[in-house]
Amino acid sequence: MPSQRSLWGWLKEIVMHELDLTFPGLAVGTHQTPWDLRILLHRDSASMRRKQAIKSIGEDLICEPDAARAQVVCVFHEAISTMISQGRSRALIESSLEVLWRFFAWSDKNSFPIHQNALIDTFKEWSEYQIYRSKIKKEVSEIYAYRQTSKLANLIARALRLSGTNPGGNLLMQTRVRKPRSKKKVLSTNADKQNLTQTYEFGRALKIVCDALDLATVRGSLPITIELENSKIFTVAGNLINPALDVESIEDNAARRSAKKARAPLADDENIFDVHKRSAILNLRIEAELLIFIAQTSMNLAQASMLEKESYRWKSNGDDLEVFRVYKGRRSGEAVFRCYRSYKEHLEKYLRWLDEIGFSEHDARLFPLQSRGMIRARDSKVGCNTLRKAFKKIDIQVFGPQELRKTRVNWLLRRSRDVGLTAEQVAHGKEVLLRDYERPHHQSAASEILNFHKATDPAYSPPGPGICVDEKNTPELISDTAREAPKPDCISPEGCLFCAKHRDIMSFDYCWKLASHAKIKSLETNLYKPSTKQEAHPAYHLINRINQKLDAIASGSEIRATWVKDSRDFVRSGRYHPSWNGHIQLLEVIV
Repeated sequence: MPSQRSLWGWLKEIVMHELDLTFPGLAVGTHQTPWDLRILLHRDSASMRRKQAIKSIGEDLICEPDAARAQVVCVFHEAISTMISQGRSRALIESSLEVLWRFFAWSDKNSFPIHQNALIDTFKEWSEYQIYRSKIKKEVSEIYAYRQTSKLANLIARALRLSGTNPGGNLLMQTRVRKPRSKKKVLSTNADKQNLTQTYEFGRALKIVCDALDLATVRGSLPITIELENSKIFTVAGNLINPALDVESIEDNAARRSAKKARAPLADDENIFDVHKRSAILNLRIEAELLIFIAQTSMNLAQASMLEKESYRWKSNGDDLEVFRVYKGRRSGEAVFRCYRSYKEHLEKYLRWLDEIGFSEHDARLFPLQSRGMIRARDSKVGCNTLRKAFKKIDIQVFGPQELRKTRVNWLLRRSRDVGLTAEQVAHGKEVLLRDYERPHHQSAASEILNFHKATDPAYSPPGPGICVDEKNTPELISDTAREAPKPDCISPEGCLFCAKHRDIMSFDYCWKLASHAKIKSLETNLYKPSTKQEAHPAYHLINRINQKLDAIASGSEIRATWVKDSRDFVRSGRYHPSWNGHIQLLEVIV
């Protein structure tokens, strides 16, 4: 029987020389460390940096591989390889690998076993740890803990080939982790207006930056100063550490010459890509152009970042333009995207800029972001970090690709009032558009409510002030009305104010009309001579009813209170509503 040491040596030889636990189908850049699941075979190696762990494995600097883990690691490798072959997004694959690494690192630290029979039990313990982190220690949010646990549950279900229609969801339900309720902030009436204002400011800033960073400016002296709206000054430093440095104040001659050289424009024969001194400046314009492109076309970031610079043919489609890819000068081609007409001139200007800079000679991408000597994987995640940092310094809110797409979708919804047409234009289904993109809009909601009431509660002009919602002229007395009060009859103005089907109008004109009506009734009471029974005149009840209505309107908001105050002031000063002015003047003569 071989010794324990010889067994470990035999297993290590198999693992090192026969098992390939890498992912050839997952492209990596020149400065990226490839994912290798051999690391997970060694205890405590998941908590190390992957590059260091691979080096340590090759130099026998870490513990021997754990034989009990071999089968589990192999099924995880098979599951992730299947995801890659199925064409799943790089973001999903990398996030699944990251959560797998965290799971192994936590298991090693807390001495939980990882093998075929104990994997699910260890996962449940890990889910309890996520609850502890999110609800007790408050290290992470509840939604983060849910997403991590859900992602690992799906990966384990795929690796172990669990049965059922939704094996990952079924495994997650065996834990206490649940998706937290979404806490949507209540939008005020000004929220959407402020958002659009900030979006417009951001868009104008992007346009100014793109126009300012032409070929001469990019190759010119540093730093570059761009004046934005509202007197904001935008400084593009390039690779300068201190762009505000006064070069002439440097006493050391060598340091002064070095500072001048760093700020000097590029020579005519100097290639802008040779030493990557201006890559940050190039990225700033490319990122700005990318965000403008997404706002104009509603294409998602992953698709837009992988587009190649080609010859395009433009075709009108109503108010928009459809852009086709041209094949060797032939008229036929593939539709690439749809945009607004005004964007054509801007995009063609950007394409000329790419040719002038020299991108066309070595990079075929439409948005060739630079990485300072690094070659990134083609499907790597793209971020607008250069632009975000620059705009943060001048206090301009940056809207990312997803936010820009949502703004465009909601603008189209409000303009067209057609969910189907908007969904077709932005290449989404109606359900996805309404679930993920639509946002509440107070002006649209108010209009829809008004249209609903017009359809279900139609109003008619009554003989008195306000409106009536009964086309059949069947008056109904409001409850708790005095016996002496006027009875609703659909004939007299006084009867309308005591009818249950009468509706107020929220306007100054209506308040002025009510106050003038009360003035008429007060003049009538002056002519009234009570009988021996001392019965109250019905006009007193009407005046009280009008005052109640005006007080109720005034309590609604500040502007309504202003309507009521102004209407009463008008009546006191002798300025009566035109509907009652003649009647009041006649009564004043009689009284």
